Amino acid sequence: MKARNTKITDTPLALILAASLLPQALHAGFSAPGQGLTNVLSGSVPNGALSWQTTTNWINGTVPAKPYVLETGYTLPVCDAIPVARLVMTVWGGTANYVSQMTVAINGTNLPTANPLVFGSTADTNAIFSTTNANAYGAGSGLWLITLPVPAEMLFKNGTSNSVSVTQTTPDSFDGRIHHVTLVAIYQSGALTNVFDYALAEGSGDIYRAPTSVQTNQRNFTLTVNPANVTAATFTALYTYADTGQNDRLYFNSAQLGSDDVATWDKVGTGLDFGPSIVSFDVLTNLLATNAVKFTVATGDGVPDTRESSLRPQLSVLAVTRGVAATAPTLSVSIQTNQVQLTIAGEAGRTYTVLSSATLTNWTEVGSFVSTNALSLWSIPATNQYRFFRVRTP
Repeated sequence: MKARNTKITDTPLALILAASLLPQALHAGFSAPGQGLTNVLSGSVPNGALSWQTTTNWINGTVPAKPYVLETGYTLPVCDAIPVARLVMTVWGGTANYVSQMTVAINGTNLPTANPLVFGSTADTNAIFSTTNANAYGAGSGLWLITLPVPAEMLFKNGTSNSVSVTQTTPDSFDGRIHHVTLVAIYQSGALTNVFDYALAEGSGDIYRAPTSVQTNQRNFTLTVNPANVTAATFTALYTYADTGQNDRLYFNSAQLGSDDVATWDKVGTGLDFGPSIVSFDVLTNLLATNAVKFTVATGDGVPDTRESSLRPQLSVLAVTRGVAATAPTLSVSIQTNQVQLTIAGEAGRTYTVLSSATLTNWTEVGSFVSTNALSLWSIPATNQYRFFRVRTP
């Protein structure tokens, strides 16, 4: 996409001075090749899952008059708690030098980190990836990735739609059109019986087909999770720019995900020249504790020689569902008439195996059963010999 060449020579002097006096966003940073992607936050919660919702908001060809207000909404699954929520958007500035002043409200209340959020210009090149502050990553000719932490108390958990309002204004000629708005949330529900691990990476991950000294043709980062007792693992990525026929590849622990044209956008019937491409893959079979991710358009990585325009992978989430570890059973023994009665306290639905030994050295399996209740009884004939018992579950 070509940068707009809007001139600011006729801008009133007072507005130009205002741009220099406005406070800049915490942890904003511009770099010509982009900031790359970095693992910003990760964690583990009981009874959790991922909610990812993206709306495409691009206004093709027309720069909205300021102030420009964008309204959208997101309905989260009915849940008990939201330990993590993050609002992500990509904003077109026009050139890298212009400044934006953005206010974001959720359900009528302004976000503390965007009240307002001021970002823009190439003056700050020291972006710091932060979980608690607003982040603004700038790259190219004025494209900015904005990520905002959302306090859980601002979101509805009962199935009511959450309204999101973004107000864009500027002291100069910042374009302000928004490519997408994405709400990523980790939620918890008593209806789930699992352990949920997550790892999120973000940044302005611009990649180019024929890199010069200020460009790059691949982006690499790692995502760390616990691979023990995993039942499901999904890797999801968002590209800000994508178009059908742009050859690029995505690798997860050296295994290629998808085709040689993994990031695609079908613009037919949309009225849009491009758009966010969201891809998601099952990565259960090659999941590790530390997972290497690579977005690439490099010929050396096997990408075909078809000419690439720029691509921007800017957001990735690795979501891992693990089974709940079995509670260690306890065993008590009593004599009932001519029977040895074993009382096993554990969990309903678990398979338990009873073993016995006369020496505490060599153990013999007596039998196995699936418990129907948390408390189970097991009886065997009594003998005149000392016997020791123990119980285990897979």
